[in-house]
Amino acid sequence: MIWVIKLSGAVLVGTAGFLFGAEQAAVLRRRAVFWSELAGMLTQIQDAVRYRALATPCLLEELQAGEYPHLMLDNCFALEAYQFPTYISPGDAAPFGPLFGQIGQVSAQELCGQMPYYIELARQNGDRQEKEYKAAARLYPQAGVCAGLMAALLLL
Repeated sequence: MIWVIKLSGAVLVGTAGFLFGAEQAAVLRRRAVFWSELAGMLTQIQDAVRYRALATPCLLEELQAGEYPHLMLDNCFALEAYQFPTYISPGDAAPFGPLFGQIGQVSAQELCGQMPYYIELARQNGDRQEKEYKAAARLYPQAGVCAGLMAALLLL
């Protein structure tokens, strides 16, 4: 009877390890989706400024109504003060600081001249994160199961 309890405990610890690994992979997936959404948002900003000369407050309202859940625009009151989510590293977010500070401050022509660089940078970050996610999606859950089973063996 004691072995059944120990075995069920080992299965639970192994499952917890698997879920921990899957969650770590999901964080990488969330980052990849964030960069993809950011590239889409920047393209939308570029088009709105270039073709419609949309004012910054109207642009922010339009972006908040868009499909950008990972960008967390609901708490943003001005594009110039946009803060990246905490799961994005400060090193990855730093190059975009000047861009958001310039929205509404520089001419539309100057802003549209800079946007292709930032759009490409967001796409490159997204591609890098997608590659990391694909590798992690295979590795992390398996490593979590192994670590959980090792812990279970130590407890037995």
